[in-house]
Amino acid sequence: MPGSRRKFLSVTATLGLVALTQIAYAPQAAAQMAAPKQQFLALATSSVGGTWYPLGGAMAGLIGKKYPQLKINVEASGGTVDNLKLMKNNKVELAYSTADQAFAAFRGEGKFDSKIDNIRGLVGGHAIIWQLVTLKDRGVKSIQDLKGKRVSLGAAGSIGNSIGQLVIEAHGLKMNQDWKPEYIGHAQGAGALRDGQVDAVLNISSVPTGNMTDITSTQGADAIFLMPDPKVLDKLIADRPYWVRAKITGGAYKGHDKDIPGSFAVSTILIADKSLPDEAAYAIVKTLLENNAELTKAHNLGKEWTTEQATNGIKGVIPFHPGAEKYLKEKGLL
Repeated sequence: MPGSRRKFLSVTATLGLVALTQIAYAPQAAAQMAAPKQQFLALATSSVGGTWYPLGGAMAGLIGKKYPQLKINVEASGGTVDNLKLMKNNKVELAYSTADQAFAAFRGEGKFDSKIDNIRGLVGGHAIIWQLVTLKDRGVKSIQDLKGKRVSLGAAGSIGNSIGQLVIEAHGLKMNQDWKPEYIGHAQGAGALRDGQVDAVLNISSVPTGNMTDITSTQGADAIFLMPDPKVLDKLIADRPYWVRAKITGGAYKGHDKDIPGSFAVSTILIADKSLPDEAAYAIVKTLLENNAELTKAHNLGKEWTTEQATNGIKGVIPFHPGAEKYLKEKGLL
């Protein structure tokens, strides 16, 4: 009897342990995200000649390959502001935006006369980076040295107009008093710098970008990149959660083999309407972050849509979509 009783107690304890183990793991199993149902989604990008349109095609193709039930139609658009307004009016389920404009749209500021509060962040990606360049013979070694100089801020209406003025004035140099702005398109900027029409050229764009490649291809190391003073940049970023620190990658431009730190960037983010099912949002983020090599092969900028960049431009800017948030938390990215 004693031996039988011990066997009975041992079996009972074992069964109890198994039951407890099953209970312990039950929530995790239940928490797994279901596969998305078949649905048709529209992705607002940019003009056909812009960067976002082919990038959208690359992403849509990759997502459709991994999840054939997610059929994404890539739509040409007028860019960031247009995309946000399309989402406000429930014309698209997905869109690209820059973080600064998403920030303004969600709060009804700037170019938006009312809040666009149905936008949610999925994942952050490539950034458009501050690139201000001068030539060695101009005697300019810092932004403070631009006093009395002429600076091209890009074509009238481009993003460099407002950001360029903001950053240079933050160094104590008033526009039209201490320095003169010129509004020259990026394609003509390199020639204007070489010919002495301007002393510095600003482009806020991905790296490498055409006019900076043009300048460095002939000037090499004599092309000097001017970065904000670190203390000034600290203050600017503290007031603008949609700006992130950045660098110009070494080797991107001739004569600049090492990384050039001290820059800042505005992230491109992929956003969704809040009505997008959680399962679809989860699947989209999972696909983009777990198949980076395949995305990069389809489009060069894919290399910047990585886990390291995943929350840039969204965290502290607009809310995450619950489906995206679930994936990012599972991977320890949030």
